[in-house]
Amino acid sequence: MSHVPTSTEEIVRDYLAARSMVTTLKAFEHECSFVKDANYQVDRCIDEMTEAIDKHDVDTLCAMWESWNARVFHSLDAEGIKQAQGYEASAYRLFLVRCVQKKNMAKCNEFFRKMSSLTLNNPQWTDWFSFPYNHHAKDSEPFRKYFDKTWIEIYYVSLHNFLSTSIASVSPSVIGTIVEGIARDPIRTDQMDFDDDLIDDFAVIAQCSAPVKRGHSKPSLRTLLKSLTSSKKPSSSTD
Repeated sequence: MSHVPTSTEEIVRDYLAARSMVTTLKAFEHECSFVKDANYQVDRCIDEMTEAIDKHDVDTLCAMWESWNARVFHSLDAEGIKQAQGYEASAYRLFLVRCVQKKNMAKCNEFFRKMSSLTLNNPQWTDWFSFPYNHHAKDSEPFRKYFDKTWIEIYYVSLHNFLSTSIASVSPSVIGTIVEGIARDPIRTDQMDFDDDLIDDFAVIAQCSAPVKRGHSKPSLRTLLKSLTSSKKPSSSTD
């Protein structure tokens, strides 16, 4: 009996190999070698965020929060979403503090220009428009705490815990749900409907992959999954 993948990681690996997406497969393997557990992933996220703040990289910082909002925090309840928005606002304010400390006014202006949809006509950001020009901001409200090293440390620990909890509550993807179903009951796989939502899980993979050589067949994900799962079904024998 041929091996049937029983984890999402295996399915993705087999799918990339079947479609000759060599470059993407190598990148996927590289990423998997570093991802040990959820805590490691959160540690890396926090490190990347602090690096973006230290390097005054507003694009990376905003992209990270957009990704977290879309992939992690969207499934939280109203109170959880409100907490996430608070952490996000604090991250942006730490970014502005860092820019001011390094006398990088251009990056402060870039932030307000690119984040106008968040900051304009928002009472929570009104005071911050004058922040870059306030020479006594370190000793003034509401800016004081963002200069406090103890508060900053507590913020990162709290954000780490919030991220870990939020990630643990995220619903599994369509592909993950199907793989779990295959592992539990392979005989019912032929009744599964591999609809367009399943293909969406691989949209980014397909866009990032190298083109397949001419003459090579390109099995669809639907066909691949059915062929993989059918190999685990008991074959009927005749006397």
